[in-house]
Amino acid sequence: MRKGKKALSWKHIPVILASAFLFLFMIFETSGLITFEKINLLVVGSGPFAAAIIIFFLVIDLILPMPSTVLMTFSGAYYGVFIGTLINVTGSLLASLAGFAITRKLGKTRLFLDKAEKQSMDEWFIKWGEGILILSKMIPIVSETMACFAGLTRISWSKFIILSLLGIIPVSVYYAYVGSTSDNFSEWLLPLFFGIAIPIIVWSILKRSTENH
Repeated sequence: MRKGKKALSWKHIPVILASAFLFLFMIFETSGLITFEKINLLVVGSGPFAAAIIIFFLVIDLILPMPSTVLMTFSGAYYGVFIGTLINVTGSLLASLAGFAITRKLGKTRLFLDKAEKQSMDEWFIKWGEGILILSKMIPIVSETMACFAGLTRISWSKFIILSLLGIIPVSVYYAYVGSTSDNFSEWLLPLFFGIAIPIIVWSILKRSTENH
């Protein structure tokens, strides 16, 4: 190993972030503290505060394994497409901004990367990361990972918000519509599957493209 060479590459960062989110998910999933049934009962029983509860759960999805797609569908079922979409956009955008702000603050100087690594990371993010950031909004764990990863790059706050909204708004409308037009949870399953499967397929294609460049 060359003397003084940095052991950490910027490519390790998304893996570390995703592993941390996956670890949190597994801990809370196996603990039984957070379940679909418990969240459903809390939202249903919160009456006029249901919207605030859904937004709160969507925000803390950044660190806890909340079923965000199901929550978005709840909002459509309870409030209809328009209000449900507004609730979904608000909660999802706040979660993304929280992740972005935390890593932007903690990694402001990016001292753990050398100059070449910083430049390589920024160039990759401009070329591929911005598109992946948009697509990630439908994929659990990947969405949180990309929001936090973006905070370590040189992307501006305004551009991050715009790109996040480009991904969040279609997702929010989609699930609010599913919720507003379905009578029971069993009718949500197929739309939920396609809502997650499609961006994963696109993500895989983009990932393969990045590996070939």
